[in-house]
Amino acid sequence: MTEIVDIHSHILPGIDDGADSWKEALRMLKTAQSQGIRKVIATPHWGGTFGSTDPKEIRQLCLELQEKLRHYNIRVKVYPGQEAMYTEATLDELFKGNILTMADSRYVLIEFYREIGYSGIFRAVQRLTQAGYRPIIAHAERYEPLRNMERLEELRKQGAYIQVNFRAVGGPWYDSTTRWCRKMLKDGFVHFMGTDMHNMRTRKPESERASAWMEKHLDPSYVRKLFVKNPSRILKDDRI
Repeated sequence: MTEIVDIHSHILPGIDDGADSWKEALRMLKTAQSQGIRKVIATPHWGGTFGSTDPKEIRQLCLELQEKLRHYNIRVKVYPGQEAMYTEATLDELFKGNILTMADSRYVLIEFYREIGYSGIFRAVQRLTQAGYRPIIAHAERYEPLRNMERLEELRKQGAYIQVNFRAVGGPWYDSTTRWCRKMLKDGFVHFMGTDMHNMRTRKPESERASAWMEKHLDPSYVRKLFVKNPSRILKDDRI
């Protein structure tokens, strides 16, 4: 089984719409471990309906979770991060240290309101890259403006990185989002995968179906980049 680094998860209890208890957090990570996931970046929401969480609290929760994982012999390493809803205030909040980057690197995981147009996404990427950050567009499959490949290429040239959810890749073949994700993977447009796990009911860690499809249809070296090499660059703060 290929080891996986999951860069998008909501495993810290009580601070967003993710795990509602330590018990659920541990269940999610035990399930993730069984699917080959060995490292996870915790990315609680910032902004939107969730407001803001003190980065110190996130770091402390990561430490507490890591200790509980050791106690229950769940061999998953947890790193602090956040998923930031992009607004005009996001860049200033990053500068002030009020939003965590990914594992203390220059990579930042950003999401957008569903109704955003392409120009808004482009401006956000441009502002973040000009400020020295490396923006990762979270669950890129959700944004209709990105279904245009020329736009996706333009964003990559601007310095954006693309993350898609395992669940979307592992969907039924007739689903338009699944078909788009698989095409982007075949064309090499995706940099990162994530479970985007929130709970053990409706949004549990689900990587196995996607992993099976990827290992069957993609070059093994590209799969390794998606699962290990690219996310390891985040952990080392190296450019891809």
